[in-house]
Amino acid sequence: MSHIPGAFACVGCREPGVGNIDEPQTVLAGVGFSIGVLCMLVVVFAVVGSMVFMIVRTCRSLDKKNNVP
Repeated sequence: MSHIPGAFACVGCREPGVGNIDEPQTVLAGVGFSIGVLCMLVVVFAVVGSMVFMIVRTCRSLDKKNNVP
């Protein structure tokens, strides 16, 4: 749990690892990069999901209006 604030920092701001076998220096960079990529993907999926929802809702509304079976 103590590494969570370091994972949210940018790569340049993060403290380097100690470099031993338990924690190589690339571990913190990989965790921070992964969280950043996941946050960007969440935004993309939220936008695409809301667009699909609006399209489906509009199509159903038009179908009801035009009495399409």
